[in-house]
Amino acid sequence: MRGLAVAMVEARDFASETSSRSSKLIHGGFRYLPQLQFRLVRSALRERELLRRHTAPHLVRPIRFLFPIYRGRGFSPFTMAAGLLLYDFFARIPRSERHRSISAEQMVGLEPMLSREGLAGGALYYDAWADDARITLENALDAALHGAAVANYASMEEFCAARDGSPGAALVRDRLAGRTFEVRARIFVNAAGPWVDDVRRMEDKDAASSVRLTKGVHLVFPLERLPVRESLVLGDDGGRIVFIMPHGQYVLVGTTDTDFEGDRAAVSAESADVQYLLNVVGEDLPGAKLRAEDIASSFAGLRALVVADSGRAPSSVSREEVVLESGSGMLTVAGGKLTTHREIAEKVVNRAMAKLGRARAKCPTAVTPLPGARPVAKPCADAESVLLGLAPQTREILDSRYGSRALFVAGIIAERPDMAGALAPGCPAIGAEVVYAVRREMAHSLADFMVRRTSLVWRAPAEAEAAAPRAAAIMARELGWDDARERSEVEAFVIDMSRRRRP
Repeated sequence: MRGLAVAMVEARDFASETSSRSSKLIHGGFRYLPQLQFRLVRSALRERELLRRHTAPHLVRPIRFLFPIYRGRGFSPFTMAAGLLLYDFFARIPRSERHRSISAEQMVGLEPMLSREGLAGGALYYDAWADDARITLENALDAALHGAAVANYASMEEFCAARDGSPGAALVRDRLAGRTFEVRARIFVNAAGPWVDDVRRMEDKDAASSVRLTKGVHLVFPLERLPVRESLVLGDDGGRIVFIMPHGQYVLVGTTDTDFEGDRAAVSAESADVQYLLNVVGEDLPGAKLRAEDIASSFAGLRALVVADSGRAPSSVSREEVVLESGSGMLTVAGGKLTTHREIAEKVVNRAMAKLGRARAKCPTAVTPLPGARPVAKPCADAESVLLGLAPQTREILDSRYGSRALFVAGIIAERPDMAGALAPGCPAIGAEVVYAVRREMAHSLADFMVRRTSLVWRAPAEAEAAAPRAAAIMARELGWDDARERSEVEAFVIDMSRRRRP
């Protein structure tokens, strides 16, 4: 968007690791205020409001939280009130969305499941939530729409040195076709999350570690087993907080924050993670009586935090990013929050422009909506009427997932009316979405669709498993799979869902 020729490669699918495994929040991070990380909170809240109101209103929605205060642990009433006052000030939100302190009686009235023992009151405040994988995907799609060469399932293998010894090209493997090719560039940007140091050591085998990995685990329960009315913020004895967020017929609970050493490509919830979250929920919502057997799904991801804070507890390590420059000029970005992804990108591109000797043109991303928030040309004459003719619940799902680009899904239904139905009873996804994911969103596997294009693995896990055969059959037709490939995709997904239910 600033006149550079750009290529972006992703080793697996877009958002296949950290960026699809967050708490689904676009927020300032209230808990960072006591750590005096004011700049981070202020920047994050500014970006939250930008996403919510201008660049991605179809993906970023307000969420109301209840934050109970219990005597003897967590925040005091004064700290809570002062922190939320600052939180609202940084966000510059309208009066109707500002926090308010409420009594213990009011708290229980709003959420009867809360324990009354030691309850001193609490607060009600607003933040925002979003589908993290779709925000990531729309950034990639937008790059492609503005002329970038973008590819998933294309893994970085090694650097090929230029005459002066700097990286002149990257050797990339097309993991779908099984071939390799070179990507030549004057500047390389390494944004590989938990793998940033692997890429740095392709260039300099002695590069010191730049990130510290911590694991965050989330559990999903059926709403009938955890029938909360409100989204909640619960505190533990160590100052960490756990979010409880109902979405449809399921409730998302998380997260943990523990140091991680192990296989970065196989991160999952373990028994200790499960027990920690069950204990936090059990203390403040004793009537739930949750057990591990109640888990409908789970997911876990890694945070790449700056290694400079390696001596501190994981939950108190700064979430601010750091940009490193190697001797040959490669830029590595590590740390940071999903909420501030746009601001981080602006800083990195500013640095790249300076290195290239280009005038620093004004960054356009703060005023340019993501693809689903921009007007689109109708794919066919009937698309709008088809969209309006869908059941209100289906139309709402498409609007919240694709924004203005829901018209493309409607265009597929106009072409194939049999694609208008749900993939399985109660499943919040329709057949046309599978076709759309393949044709316009670079989906190449059943997991791409189920896990990242629609997030069905946590939004509706039981329904997702029931929908897998139908979704795979549609993908098989679109991608030319044979029967064996179609069966293997379903089998792999069923195995994955079983593991998510039994961490």
